[in-house]
Amino acid sequence: MNTHRITMLALALAMLATTTPYPQALAAERFSVAQASTDNGWGDEDWRRPKRPRPERPDRPRRPHPGPVILFVPAIAYPMTEREVAPPRDYERPAPRRAQPKAQSRKPIRAAKAPVPKKATPKPTRPATAVQAQAGSYAEGEVLFSAPSPEISETILKRHRLTRLETVQLSLTGATVVRARVAKGGSSVAALRALRADKALLSSELNHLYALQEDGAAAPVGDLAAVQYAPTKMRLPEAHAVADGKAILVAVIDSGIDGSHPELAGTLAPASQSATIDPHGTAIAGVIAAHQRLVSASPKVRILAFDSFLGRQDGTARGSTLDILKSLDKAAAAGARIVNLSFAGPANLMLAKGLDAAGQRGMILIAAAGNGGPKAAPVYPGAHPAVIAVTATDSNDAVYASANRGAYVALAAPGVDILTAAPGATYSQLSGTSFAAAQVTGVAALLLERAPDLSPAALRAILTRTARDLGKPGRDDIFGAGLVDAAAALSALPEATASAALR
Repeated sequence: MNTHRITMLALALAMLATTTPYPQALAAERFSVAQASTDNGWGDEDWRRPKRPRPERPDRPRRPHPGPVILFVPAIAYPMTEREVAPPRDYERPAPRRAQPKAQSRKPIRAAKAPVPKKATPKPTRPATAVQAQAGSYAEGEVLFSAPSPEISETILKRHRLTRLETVQLSLTGATVVRARVAKGGSSVAALRALRADKALLSSELNHLYALQEDGAAAPVGDLAAVQYAPTKMRLPEAHAVADGKAILVAVIDSGIDGSHPELAGTLAPASQSATIDPHGTAIAGVIAAHQRLVSASPKVRILAFDSFLGRQDGTARGSTLDILKSLDKAAAAGARIVNLSFAGPANLMLAKGLDAAGQRGMILIAAAGNGGPKAAPVYPGAHPAVIAVTATDSNDAVYASANRGAYVALAAPGVDILTAAPGATYSQLSGTSFAAAQVTGVAALLLERAPDLSPAALRAILTRTARDLGKPGRDDIFGAGLVDAAAALSALPEATASAALR
């Protein structure tokens, strides 16, 4: 109990015990003392003065004695503090005691655990289409875009400071594509990023460049017939006894073809557009349709040639996205059932739409798997789902050393040291997945001659099911389903057409 509570309790008891006010009690106490002193001979007079007796007054009786008065006075207690006294002059203060260290506990001190950092929760980001491009893989200073109307196209040109270079109407996709040049000092990648952020556009893309998949040419050594190993590998003599590709129109989107070569006499369709002559285009046409001294895959086909790869940079002809799309659109308008695409490059949204539209029209698309090597990334158009990608093998059924690998590889065909036509009525031996793709294009023409209503999916299924397995058992990323077999594929046609009729 503290001092304040004791003080309050004492005060309360004093107030309860006191029945007489303090002044009256004090007067009564004085009266009692005076009365007692009168009774015992001790008065309040000075002791040095003689005492005189007081006369009795009978008319005034004495007041009764009120009795003793008990007075309670509250005692208020205050805390007492020691008063500091100055020490004498000769007093010496003792030295302060040093704090002794506490005895260490016998229990070992455990090291504090380091706080476990909390895993940062990644903030959700808005999905955006990344613009990825390598230098040299696109036409620098150019972009492609498609708008809903001509008026919007003009608005886009002004808004992004672009200069119109070309406008192309594509019937295959129903889109109008504008090729434009970026402003001075700008870049194609930055302009494309701005175009993709513009919601008024249907699509936009870089004008990517694609390279023909060929290696250096070599002059043939020895007899031409002895040099050709591809016909035997694919069993072409047996297949030609059943079909030779007559009346099948094959579009070749490549470089210029020398239609005057004896091996290609009468092969090019009148609508062919070959402004120049190039070794690659001529060689592809020779693999597909040579018919004099060489044994080709489909000697009676008609070739619709498109010169889409102009100019050679570092020895390689390159074609742009828009030029390829224009050729694909013309091939569809001409009624070509098969399109040979012996080139490779990066993925492109506009090219992908064109390939999708061609596949939906029943056009069979066959492309090179690429010459980038075993560790190369997938290349297009070969990696597109609507395209049959073909890798190359040699005379020993070994894969071409520079060929790409991947899940998109569908088939294999001879493509190493292939004897074919060259400009100026000459011949050469070439290697690359380009020529393997041309072999499969010719075999596909044989199948369409026997079954014109084959869909792209049905034709792919026949070729992959009848291919001769190479490498590890079953399908693999090196050879795909295996080496194409023309005779086995033709033999499987009756079964395929019968099952299609039942469906």
